[in-house]
Amino acid sequence: MYIMHAGMISAMALQRAVAIGNGKGGCGKSSTAAAVAGLSAAADYEVVLVDLDPQGDLADELGVRDHPDNDGGDGLLRAVTAGVPLPKPIQARPNLYLVPGGPALYDLSGVLLSRQSRGQSVSDALTNALQPIADNAELCIIDTPPGDVLLQNLALTAARWLIIPTTVDTSSIRALHNIADRVGEARRDNGDLEVLGVVLWNIPVAAKRIRREARATIDQVLGKGTTMFTTTIRSAPAAAYEVRVQGKLVHELAEAVEGAEPFWKALREGREVRTPGTAPALAAEYIQLTDEILTRMAAAEADAGAGAPPMEAMVP
Repeated sequence: MYIMHAGMISAMALQRAVAIGNGKGGCGKSSTAAAVAGLSAAADYEVVLVDLDPQGDLADELGVRDHPDNDGGDGLLRAVTAGVPLPKPIQARPNLYLVPGGPALYDLSGVLLSRQSRGQSVSDALTNALQPIADNAELCIIDTPPGDVLLQNLALTAARWLIIPTTVDTSSIRALHNIADRVGEARRDNGDLEVLGVVLWNIPVAAKRIRREARATIDQVLGKGTTMFTTTIRSAPAAAYEVRVQGKLVHELAEAVEGAEPFWKALREGREVRTPGTAPALAAEYIQLTDEILTRMAAAEADAGAGAPPMEAMVP
């Protein structure tokens, strides 16, 4: 096992649901969703990963694009619009189940907008579709599309938590205003929604000044009460490319580095990861981010009196 975590997530309806969202593409949403889901599953959480994006990129991240049960989002479309049960998710890894997205979801907004125009409420459509599987999972991660406001709102209405990955270019910072608007709209239907944190993504390793300035800007846009994750995710285009080409998660690539010390060994012992290539160092950052996410969720539940168990060591 790889991670220290702060106990299991409680069994309230959709209280296990975490949306990964930003109003702009290229900010690391799918990469973050896949890496956190994979590492949580490796730490013995039962994880459902929901791909709400018509591009369906999570199938590439997990290497299941050609899986016979990859329906391109058709099952999710029918569950949301017709109320039929979701098809059985794809078991992509031990403990990790994917509800695939894909081109069928291009029709989803149109159907729901038509219903809205007739005065029908659609805000809980995704919540109702996901509830049966969310209730049977310890963690439900929803990857949202960047440009579809309605689908973003559906995800935020279903989720207890929002994680916002962002890069630090000007257009990405502007997009934070958009996701802040989405949060405000979703809270009209989902008063429990909270921003779990913002993660700086695609950041050069030595860019300390950039990190400081980005944190200051995010405080300005989202408010000083918004929590930043301590962990930032480095720029590692070669590793990101290999993830989708090979269909392996970044920690799986790291384990496969020929002749390398297992990346988790140095991490356990508090030493710097010095294995060759970018995958092991990137994997170490995603491990630290996953640890922060699970710890924050369990701590929030404990503060709310949800009865989360005490800190459990996932590594010896």
